[in-house]
Amino acid sequence: MPRKRTHSAPLALTLDGSLLLDESALLDPSLVAQLAAALSVAPSSLFIGTRLPSAERAEALNRFDDAAAEAAARIHGLRAKSSTRGRSRKTYKKV
Repeated sequence: MPRKRTHSAPLALTLDGSLLLDESALLDPSLVAQLAAALSVAPSSLFIGTRLPSAERAEALNRFDDAAAEAAARIHGLRAKSSTRGRSRKTYKKV
């Protein structure tokens, strides 16, 4: 069975409400490997973040809100579909 690969999160929300963007993908891979080795972590688990400006933070949070609402709607839709399975729909014909 192949090993499951771990990936660093693309964003991080800090305790003070700041939003950090992972910049490690933009760095030289050898530098990331050196940093990871110095910290005794896998390069894929290393997060090197920069703080998003307030306008970009607000836009990102709005997109998260939209994505969360869409995900919730899809889950509710799947639940509704699965709860109607197995039930036969009666059709009534006018006579």
